[in-house]
Amino acid sequence: MTDITHIIQTFQENYMVSFFMLLGTLLVLLAANAILGKRIKKLESMKMQDERSVKAPALPMLRFIKRIAIPLLFLASLSVFLNSVSFAEGVQRVVQIIFAVIMTIIIVRSVNKALELSFSKYFEKEYANREHEKNLKPLLSFVKLMLWVVGFLILLSNLGFNITTALAGLGVGGIAVAIAAQGILGDLFSYFVIFFDHPFALGDFIVFGDKSGIVERIGIKSSRIRVLSGEVLIISNSDLTSSRIHNYKQMQRRRVVSTITIPYETPIEKVEQVVDIIKEAIANVKTIEGVVCDRSHFQTFGASSLVFETVYYVPSPDYVIYMNVQQEINLALLKKFKEVGIEFAYPTQKVFTVPV
Repeated sequence: MTDITHIIQTFQENYMVSFFMLLGTLLVLLAANAILGKRIKKLESMKMQDERSVKAPALPMLRFIKRIAIPLLFLASLSVFLNSVSFAEGVQRVVQIIFAVIMTIIIVRSVNKALELSFSKYFEKEYANREHEKNLKPLLSFVKLMLWVVGFLILLSNLGFNITTALAGLGVGGIAVAIAAQGILGDLFSYFVIFFDHPFALGDFIVFGDKSGIVERIGIKSSRIRVLSGEVLIISNSDLTSSRIHNYKQMQRRRVVSTITIPYETPIEKVEQVVDIIKEAIANVKTIEGVVCDRSHFQTFGASSLVFETVYYVPSPDYVIYMNVQQEINLALLKKFKEVGIEFAYPTQKVFTVPV
């Protein structure tokens, strides 16, 4: 009984102040955590209703304090408490093990939370793609799992265990997995190329190789392209990124080169009118505003006709709009040529016979 009293008395004399300081710090941190949690929920609900009502740095800063700063402050206060008291040799070893476990959990959890915050912050930007966000979440979970594995190995090393054999086994196993999954890893790296370099995005019309279509899905291993004939083409990301890709969705305007021909027999005064007629037809396009004629010239003497080349710009990447403009111009030329008596040329050949 005297020993127990002596232990209690020693605890009161040596540890009571530090213990209550730790307890007070813990209560303050728990209260701050609860207040921050309520504030974050309120701001998130406000942001769902109106994004402009929440200042950009507000939510990320509060999330950082709640998920990272507060756990690290608790770890620091616990470290100060343990350094300010001394235990018996057997108890000290147990305390060190418990502290090492708590420190590993808090540090790895803080790093994972930092990754989550960076991830969510990136995808809050307007240009970010939600499909990419869904595709990257499994990868983020894998990275977080690897961080826990690394943290566990470091913990074992700090506790005095020999982890050399385990690391060697992981290294050999990693090499074997990498060799067996070369194709998958190649597609994964190609996905990162697509994700960070943005050669195309969902909804873009692309042409690669002898295929063309609209991008419907960009996955970690493969992408899905809705080709013009209607079916879905599933192609690996490595094959896609190794091809030359023409992205028509990012084209701001379409350059069109058009050629028409008229017969050699056309009178010179009518030949001189052709360029003006073409420019007038382009200037009067009603399908879309902003169609601009770059140039129109009597280009050359063809094999069987006079050749006129015209270049104009359609202010839209949409192929249907381009075809509608082309159709409107062609109909206008047909009508005007008929009015002024100009014919379009067709392939002809003159045969000269020499009398015998």
